[in-house]
Amino acid sequence: MALNEWELSEKPAIEYFESVGYEYRHGSDIAPDGENPERESLSDIVLRDRLREKMREFNPSMPDSAIEVAMAELLGFNSPKIIKNNRNFHEKLVGGVHVEYEENGEEKGKFVDIIDFDEPENNDFFVSNQFSVKIGDLTKRRPDILVFINGLPVGIVENKNPTDPNATIQSAYRQVTQTYKNDIPDLFHYIEFIVVMDQSNARIGTLTTPWEWYSKWNYIEEEGDEYPELPPAEILVRGAFNKGRVVDLIKNFVIFDEEDGKTTKKLSAYHQYYGVREAIKSTEQVVPDEDENRIGVFWHTQGSGKSLSMLFYTKTVRQLDDLRNPTLVFVTDRNDLDEQLHDTFADANFRTQWADSRDHLRDLLDREAGGIIFTTIQKFQTKDDEHEYPRINERQNVIVVADEAHRSQYKKLAGNLRRALPNASFLGFTATPIQKEDRSTRRTFGNHVSEYPIDRSEEDGSTVPIYYEARFAKLQYNRDEVSDRVRELLESESDDLENELVGKWTDLRTLIENNDDRFEKISQDIVEHFQNRELDGKAMVVAISREAAVKYKRHIDSIDGAPEAEVVISNPDEYIDDPLSEDKLKRRFKDDDDPLKIAVVCKKWTTGFDVPCLHTMYIDRPAKNHDLLQTIGRVNRKYKDKDGGLIVDYIGIAENLKKALDKYTSDIQEQAMADIEMAVETMHRKHEKVTDFFEDTEYEAWQEKEGGDLQRLCHRAQNEVLEPKDPTENREDRKKDFMDAVTQLEKAFSLVTPHEEAEEIRSDVVFFRGIKDSLRSIERNESDPGDVGEIDSAIKEIVSDGISAEDVVQMAGFENWKEGKPVLSDEFLQDVENIEYGNIQVELLEKLIRGEISARKRSNITKYQDFEDSLEETVNKYNNRSISTQEVIDELRKYAEELQEEERREERLDLTEEELAFYDAIASNTEQDIDEEVLREIAKEIKELLQENVEVDWTNRTKMQSKIKREVKALLRKKGLKHSQYDPLIEPIVTQAEALYGSV
Repeated sequence: MALNEWELSEKPAIEYFESVGYEYRHGSDIAPDGENPERESLSDIVLRDRLREKMREFNPSMPDSAIEVAMAELLGFNSPKIIKNNRNFHEKLVGGVHVEYEENGEEKGKFVDIIDFDEPENNDFFVSNQFSVKIGDLTKRRPDILVFINGLPVGIVENKNPTDPNATIQSAYRQVTQTYKNDIPDLFHYIEFIVVMDQSNARIGTLTTPWEWYSKWNYIEEEGDEYPELPPAEILVRGAFNKGRVVDLIKNFVIFDEEDGKTTKKLSAYHQYYGVREAIKSTEQVVPDEDENRIGVFWHTQGSGKSLSMLFYTKTVRQLDDLRNPTLVFVTDRNDLDEQLHDTFADANFRTQWADSRDHLRDLLDREAGGIIFTTIQKFQTKDDEHEYPRINERQNVIVVADEAHRSQYKKLAGNLRRALPNASFLGFTATPIQKEDRSTRRTFGNHVSEYPIDRSEEDGSTVPIYYEARFAKLQYNRDEVSDRVRELLESESDDLENELVGKWTDLRTLIENNDDRFEKISQDIVEHFQNRELDGKAMVVAISREAAVKYKRHIDSIDGAPEAEVVISNPDEYIDDPLSEDKLKRRFKDDDDPLKIAVVCKKWTTGFDVPCLHTMYIDRPAKNHDLLQTIGRVNRKYKDKDGGLIVDYIGIAENLKKALDKYTSDIQEQAMADIEMAVETMHRKHEKVTDFFEDTEYEAWQEKEGGDLQRLCHRAQNEVLEPKDPTENREDRKKDFMDAVTQLEKAFSLVTPHEEAEEIRSDVVFFRGIKDSLRSIERNESDPGDVGEIDSAIKEIVSDGISAEDVVQMAGFENWKEGKPVLSDEFLQDVENIEYGNIQVELLEKLIRGEISARKRSNITKYQDFEDSLEETVNKYNNRSISTQEVIDELRKYAEELQEEERREERLDLTEEELAFYDAIASNTEQDIDEEVLREIAKEIKELLQENVEVDWTNRTKMQSKIKREVKALLRKKGLKHSQYDPLIEPIVTQAEALYGSV
């Protein structure tokens, strides 16, 4: 068995689909010229006969004419924007296509069903691989696997070879979302899921999902159903593409979000899907039960998509027949959370109603059925003349969904809510864990229906870890006085420090607000710290009061070169003239390219506000338990390659972390935040891993060198990276390990900066990055944007004493040999020979010769396929250490010289590049002794013949090949060749013709 993409990735994936009941056929089998054609041309993406058959089966009363109209409506698209067409298709796929038709002289209107969602087994599930698609004049592409339901291509799977270090699932993502999307755009009007996988990795997303949000799929049948012994690709296919689950995902777990005029398609992550399914199961058991009204608690940690889970729950529960069009009431205890949750539903095009007063809430609740209502718990207050809250709706199919369930759902207002809706059922959502001695939440909502804790979220990459750094001691400002008051607050039993410990809170607030020297020192520290972080993004300052927030902004603004900062507080006009609207500030702060870098807040934006590019929070406000977890959770969102969020503590929370989280178990206390010193230790381990590559290279004083000395040092370092220490180590694997190690070090370094221990290794990090980039510059063409992770990075350009990694790349001296340069000239070969280290010579020669062959291969398949095969064999021997460095250099030089000779051969034979390709196609496939002059004439005439036919429809290969074969045969007969002489030449000539003119 060969260790390649087919055997290790594509073939197993097909077998996984077959194991869950999908039919499989190779793309060539169902192609227009295949043995069992299901397409008229390569531009046909939908398998129309399968679709038509199922539409007739699911809609037996509909006339064929109506089915055809529905098909045309379903498959048509009229927007230049793919995402809009995709949304239009999705809505028809799920809701059916409305058609009007005449029956017995009567006009009728009806929705035509496309998928049988009630009985998934009734649908047609089919996969095909190497499915060639050609749209107009665009380049033909061949996706690895397409997934069809009833003939509709709803999924695309791109596989990569796990043994090829350059073939990553990130490059698969780029291939689908950039190359395929540009060259075969029609396919993406229908695609619901995009999957990228190799032997040991598998991720799933949608048309608009950013790379960092492509997610694993860790369960199969139910929550907690894990199979660590199975490959991730198998778990994903069996989990997400099971017949019942895949149609469920399409119907209930895909939404389109409209925000600021931009449409985004979102697919449920696995933890959301299984969690919502558990909540639905509990709902079905509880809502008809007169003796039980507790659906349960849905605990998914902050940043893991709790609001989306509410959306998916709502979408699904409203379709349950037994619930008879339920009413859902979403209850929060803060206006900003109420607004945010409502906006999330509105952006996803849900019809919602928002209670804007106590009376309006009562009107909304008094209904016979249906509705999605948003309110705060505070609107369940009695009126002045009421002794108790009145009953408003006694229906049983009312579901109250409480956001942050444990906070205020068992106080007086919660009692009013229950009197208003005496037969309602209750589901509690929370992003923070239930406290260890909290019996009230369980008594109110029941036990957990789903759990997704902090450690699991970080392991999956749904969120990033939070680290804290206590800078309280670094700035000497009335430390004891502030510290004592903070300690008193944190040692109290209360969680609501501001409202329940009014005297102590006021004392501390007054002490802080009146200390301008403290504001000045902390503001200066914030600006210096933020500007020295090696991450692009935003920061938030959390002040003890609105007045303190305004003072922080004034002090920050007074510092030369400080980033732009704005205050976000309630009633800002009490402190600020002509304040900006909060909506505008939100848009600006969420935009990572906007110059607004620091938001200074008091309470606003500290709960339920998602800004993925927020990486640092400066806290100068005491908080405990839930409030603390909610606040610090703002920095745990995924963003590009952000490796963690940082909490900088100026008030003493971090120093008293166990007191601040006293009502949670020890594992929650440990997982909530980790000391920055742990990140420093991690950085040192990663630094040591990179330094291990350089046992013989003394790089420490590299900044003192210049010119030739620095270039030789860079070459020595590159050579050592490329030279395995272990006889069994593969050279290519060692280089990849180095690249990965440097990337991990950069992430750890950027997270820790500007910590003094990070500054101590800054020079090393710049040098290592320079060596990594210079090696990459050898192997990558300018037209190749490189790895997704390298393109879309949050890490700033790291500089040491004014020198960047890019400067090191230039000093290495490889910038001259980029694509478009005469890389196989005598000048180039002499430059390579002048390099002192053999491994670098090999690296340069191999990559540039490989690129040259790849560029020339299309124009001359016969000649350059042989070159490519020989090169591959030689390089494999070298990487596996079967031949010496000098032997491989000699071989590569020979290939370079032969490629140079090819250029001279064109001149000697007086043939163009295309004519030489046909010359070689004939010369290499005939046993006859054909005169060179005759060969030249035939090659020229074939080129002329094919140029005349350049408008041939190359998308229909059968028709194209027949036409070309007839004309080439006629030409060869005219040149005096007999049937036995020309017959072996036809296929090579046609293959070369398609390579040159068919946009393969």
